[in-house]
Amino acid sequence: MDLPARDIGQYIAKRAHIVVKAAIIAANEQGELLLIKHAEQGDWRLLIGNMRPGETIEEAAHRELWEETGWKAELMHFEALYSGPELRQIHANGDEEYDVIALFKTRIIQDHLVQTRVNSDAGLKFFDRNALPPMNEISMMLLTQSGLRS
Repeated sequence: MDLPARDIGQYIAKRAHIVVKAAIIAANEQGELLLIKHAEQGDWRLLIGNMRPGETIEEAAHRELWEETGWKAELMHFEALYSGPELRQIHANGDEEYDVIALFKTRIIQDHLVQTRVNSDAGLKFFDRNALPPMNEISMMLLTQSGLRS
């Protein structure tokens, strides 16, 4: 019986992957930043998700916003592209992931739909830029690079 190559790979070599991601800095009319609380790790973070085969990075940003919040944004402004050793993650199995992150900005217009999801069990909340909660390293790095955090 021949084992699939992916099964053998876990025993003989660690793998390195390049993962393309879209990150969104979403702000409301008051300039407060939308963050989402990670269910397992408990920290706050920007909306960040992997690009899927067959979609553009802009489509990934729109999809990620919709998946995490249920909201759509008409305009998504590309800000910058980030890559490098500081975006390297090592998984428990020893595989390495090198992220390439496209950062987008958008504005969330607060209506009744937004109000029902923010500060609810959905783990979404707007924060004043000068009073941000503890966040994961990637979110902090993206906000610092974009000039929104010092």
